[in-house]
Amino acid sequence: MASLTISNLNFAYGTKQILNNFNLTIPDGSIYCLVGPSGCGKSTLLKAICGIVNGEGDVMLNDTQINPIIHAIAYIPQNYGLSQWLTIEQNLLLVNRIKRNKISDVKDEIVSKLGISELLQRYPNQLSGGQQQRVALARALLLNPDVMLMDEPFSSLDTFTAATAMELFTQIYNAKKTTTLFVTHNISEAVRIGNYIVLLSDQPTNVMEIIQNTGENIEQHITSRMKTLWRGDE
Repeated sequence: MASLTISNLNFAYGTKQILNNFNLTIPDGSIYCLVGPSGCGKSTLLKAICGIVNGEGDVMLNDTQINPIIHAIAYIPQNYGLSQWLTIEQNLLLVNRIKRNKISDVKDEIVSKLGISELLQRYPNQLSGGQQQRVALARALLLNPDVMLMDEPFSSLDTFTAATAMELFTQIYNAKKTTTLFVTHNISEAVRIGNYIVLLSDQPTNVMEIIQNTGENIEQHITSRMKTLWRGDE
């Protein structure tokens, strides 16, 4: 397990500041769900953490600057991040290049539970958005990562498949306790998945409030706080 500490992280597209001295610490084995206004910078934050965009500041995994060469970082972007020239099975087997341990022991179970067994010899452009999202989730789970970064991983799934995927994620999380940062617009999903819900400001985004998921009337409380913080309602 590993704690993830983001300190004074800044990022701008040209003159537009997206992240401004962003600070957040996710303790070992916790799931923090990020909720914020559309376009506030949630996806950019995940990209900055895993190095897809170059932010200024520190992102530490335990006491070491996070590094995709050293650390296993599972990142599920909104566009699924699949290699279009590889079959689905080849996309999944890319994990073997990153992790020393083979994935064969768990691959069949994860592939079966996510309902992608019949898709392995197809290419990503032959799949629907929901199918690609399941493949991306499977690949992330197979990595057995040090940290998991998930950008609305269930948004393209139908209700039944989303419930199955969340159940599988929860099962694997309970076994591994992987430190997870999870972006969602769905408050019910955040409450089901997260230990803590982080309410973000509009751009430049930063943490407005962190709410512990106590389970008791928490969804109503989060909705109330969102109205107060984002719209100034009293």
